[in-house]
Amino acid sequence: MDEGKFNILSMNERANIVWRQGEFLDSVIYGNYCLMLYSVKRQFVEMYIDLKSHSIVSISLANEYDLTKYLDGIQLEVGLAKENKKSSPKR
Repeated sequence: MDEGKFNILSMNERANIVWRQGEFLDSVIYGNYCLMLYSVKRQFVEMYIDLKSHSIVSISLANEYDLTKYLDGIQLEVGLAKENKKSSPKR
C-alpha cells in the first residue's frame, strides 16, 4: 500500500480499507484519544478516535514513532527449548 495514495483517500475510504482488509492488533489511550493499531497488507495503520465524540479523527500509516506508543502492551515469553535426546541404537 503506497503511503501517498492511502493518505489522499477520504477518511471514509481509509476506514473501509482498515475495516475490510485490516487485522486489529492493539489499542491504547493517549490523551483524549483511543488509538487503534491495525495491520493492513503488511503495513501498520493507526486510527485516532476522539473519546468525547466517539468519532474518527485520523487514519494514517504508522511510522516508528507511532509504534512506540504500543510497546508497553507487548509481552514476550522466552523459554529454552528442550532438545529431545534420542538414545543411540545399540550395536
